[in-house]
Amino acid sequence: MKIIFAIGAILIAIWQIVVSKQYFDSIKKQSSPVILALIALIFSLIFAAVLLIWGVKTLIGF
Repeated sequence: MKIIFAIGAILIAIWQIVVSKQYFDSIKKQSSPVILALIALIFSLIFAAVLLIWGVKTLIGF
């Protein structure tokens, strides 16, 4: 079961990085404040990094 969760976490992390890249590209076109958009982007990438690290560590443990 942990293997399934680890693979899912890695896939979600990759998807989160792709979405963050698209969001970063569209920040200039948004009407929201740039600082808040950058904070959201940073937390999104931190979340992706945590998921990626946890998924890889779990898979290596098996």
